[in-house]
This record gives sequence, structure tokens and C-alpha cells, in this order.
Amino acid sequence: MIWLFDFLSSQGLNTETLAKKNNIGAAQLQDPDSAVTAEQHQGVLRDAQLASKDSALGLRIGLHRSMATLDQLAYLMMSSATLRESSTVGLRYQNYSGRFSGGQIVTSFSELKGEGCYQIQAQASLGELRLLAVEDILANIVTTCRWVLGKNLPITRLRCDYPAPPHAALYETIFNCPIQFDSAATQLFFDASILDQALPQASPRSAALYEAMCERKSISRNQGAVAWRVWQMIVDNPADPLRFDQVAEKLNSSSRTLSRKLLEQGWTYQQLLDQVREIHARRYLSDPTLSVTQIAHSLGYADSSGFQRAFKKWTGHSPKRYRNAIFG
Repeated sequence: MIWLFDFLSSQGLNTETLAKKNNIGAAQLQDPDSAVTAEQHQGVLRDAQLASKDSALGLRIGLHRSMATLDQLAYLMMSSATLRESSTVGLRYQNYSGRFSGGQIVTSFSELKGEGCYQIQAQASLGELRLLAVEDILANIVTTCRWVLGKNLPITRLRCDYPAPPHAALYETIFNCPIQFDSAATQLFFDASILDQALPQASPRSAALYEAMCERKSISRNQGAVAWRVWQMIVDNPADPLRFDQVAEKLNSSSRTLSRKLLEQGWTYQQLLDQVREIHARRYLSDPTLSVTQIAHSLGYADSSGFQRAFKKWTGHSPKRYRNAIFG
């Protein structure tokens, strides 16, 4: 949060006013054991966006974001052997920084016909901050990959699931690729040949050390984030997920207690399972070589009709219509 205030100050904003309006004291910012709440963080961003009158504030935040905001995760990604490995660990700990990512925004990775693809799915609950948050993540992918690769990510195209913003021309400068707005999904594609090239700062021992540090901090930070811990148990195998009682047992909890804790965070187990499957489904539908039946089976549906009903419930579109919207 300190970095964000420094950045906003560099943009000419009165950060003392922003902090005071959102009940953030100087002592809170300086205390390493004191966390700014999600409500305070989002309040600062809303007020900053209003005060700056800069529609591109999200892009600027992501593009200039300091490595310090990712802490040990930045060093883990840079120490990884390849961009593929770096992406895997980066997305595994994507809620590490305590910002939107991994909560109201989930980023996933896939490889499709010679292209790598980072897909961003943002919840509508972000409201007027949704565009700022997505643009922050998109621009930060560019910045983070530059840290990791030591050069620019070879981006090939970008799709955005929102209309062209007033600052659309800035996208061409940042991403330097063909851009499609009003798409069915937000996806950043790049040349997959770079995925398995050795990274310039690869260090297996350093990577192992930083991963252990990230794991410890992630567990500590997410002790209360039950929904995220359940999510992690689902995401690797949505086709054959654990039963709810098995999840509860792994978390040393009763089913009733786990259900109550999830509800307190606004979730049910079925909602988490549905969201994981929706994210996977959107990614799979971006691969024209996969049939709807294959996708249905890979997500645990006995037949395509069940998957089609579920997908329409999640998105308002049939899988065919969604795929047609992606490929035009």
C-alpha cells in the first residue's frame, strides 16, 4: 500500500487526503503487521480515480508497479527455470500480494496452437473498479514478464471483454499488438516458443527457497480465507473434485463448520466448483481443436448437454455462441 500511495503522489494526488478519507493512519502504513483492508484499498482506488480524472489509471498502476509489491513472489518467478515454470508458480500464489488478484479477479494460463494465453476473469461485483482492476493486471503481466525474461514478452494479440475505453490508444503503446474490444473474454496471447527458454536469472536453489517462503506466507495469510483454500483443492482437478466432507476433513473441520465459514465469505462449495469449472470452460473454448463434448468430459460432466446447461447458466450464452463470439 505504501508503494501505491507513493505512485499516486507522483501522479499529483493528495495521498494524505486519500488516506484520511479511508481511515488509514500513518502508523497503519508503517506497521508491517498491520494490513489495509480490501474495503480501504478499494476506497483509495475509487477516490484516486475520481480525483485524477484519469481513465487510464489502472494501466499506469500496473505498468509502473514495483517489484516490492510482490515481495518474495517476484524473486521466485525470476529464479524459476523457464517462463512456463514462472507462470505456474506465479498463478499458484496469485493472491499473495493481497490485491484483487486471486480473489475478485482470477488469472489462468493455457497454451493454444503455438500461443501462450493469460486469461483474466473479473467478477461483476467490482463495479466501477472492474476496468481499473483488469487493466492493472494486464499491464502488470507485461511488467512482470519483463522482470522475469529480461526482455519484452512477445505479445501477439489481446482480447478484452469490455468496450474500448477513452484511452484505447494507450493500449497500442503498451501491448504493441492487434487488440479486440467487446470480446467474449479477456485474453493476452503471446508466442509460446518463449515458454521453455532458460531464464537469465534462473537459480534452482533460490527458487526452492523463495517457494518455501511464499508457501509459508500464503498459508499464514489465508488461514482465514477458507474459500481460497477450498478453491485450491478444486482447481487442479475440477473433473473429479473431492466431496465436500473430504474437503472438510483435509481442513480439519466438520462439514457444518466449513459450510458456515464459506457462507460467511459469501460462498457455497457448489458456487466455488462452478466458478472453477467456468474459468476452465472459457479457456478450453478458446481452443478450436477441442469439441464441446471433450470439454464437458474434462470438467466432469457425463454428457455435453449437462455442460451446455451449466455454461449458459454461468454466462448467459451457449458454448457454441461463446466460441463464435471469440473467433468471430
